[in-house]
Amino acid sequence: MKKTWKVLLCMALIMTMLLGSVAMAAMSPAEQAAMNDHHAIAGLEGLNNGRDLGGYVTADGQYQVKKGLLLRTAKLADATDADIALLSSNYDIEKVIDLRMLPERLMNPDKKIPDAKNLVISTQTIPNIFVITGEDWLMMLRAIRSGVMDTYMTAMYRQLISDPMAIRGTQKFFKEVLSADGAVLWHCTSGKDRTGIEAYLLMCALGMSEDVARAEYLNTNVLMAEERQASYDKAYKYTHSKWIASEFYKYEGVSEDWLKVALTVIERYGGVDAYLRNVIKLTDDDFAQLRAMYLEPVAAVAAVAPAA
Repeated sequence: MKKTWKVLLCMALIMTMLLGSVAMAAMSPAEQAAMNDHHAIAGLEGLNNGRDLGGYVTADGQYQVKKGLLLRTAKLADATDADIALLSSNYDIEKVIDLRMLPERLMNPDKKIPDAKNLVISTQTIPNIFVITGEDWLMMLRAIRSGVMDTYMTAMYRQLISDPMAIRGTQKFFKEVLSADGAVLWHCTSGKDRTGIEAYLLMCALGMSEDVARAEYLNTNVLMAEERQASYDKAYKYTHSKWIASEFYKYEGVSEDWLKVALTVIERYGGVDAYLRNVIKLTDDDFAQLRAMYLEPVAAVAAVAPAA
């Protein structure tokens, strides 16, 4: 009789874990992105747009990103002493990757996180809207009709995928993520565009669906909502122009249209997987290592979660 109860209990636990895995897989990308307050790093005072990629579920619903290992933020120059202390005490940060260009770094040098190695991997040259070919013209014409900011960002996002400097930078970024022994934090200035592209590619490499990676990219607009509105209000106060104010509003956030520009270029390489393999040069071993380092079974997490 005791053996029967043990068998039934084991079966019940297995079913619970499997159902939990199915439920996570069934969640919409927006629902996954909204979990845990859009994955925001709680308690930050001056440091904007900070979030932990932990908790996102792979496309097959079987694995999720481990918490506390993959962090993205805006520039650490804005961090308060309390922010640095929070990051230092709550996360075992081994590497801080600064994606900014030299002038940005000189104007706003990073504050240091104790015991973290600081690395510079710039992925951007100054966007050049004149170096365009083929289908790029269509994207640029659409952007020009939308506004100055859309034009600038269209050029920038295209270059973040196809410019040789950006490609080398992304290759170095993955090399550092693959060789980490602790948490990795990466950032640019606002932690949204260059940081967002690296996060998008990394999530796809880890096995998230592109819809989930896109939803995570758009989290910036939620976490920066107050800053975006303040920027709009200030611009409108001084210019009395809704158009100019809207341009400032755009600048403080991200746009799915900008991401589509990057994805259009990626499609020319054969899609995200082909881009990661043939352009960024990730091997089968690299993919396997990334997933071994940063993923854990959803069922295992559900098994140790406290009862509601």
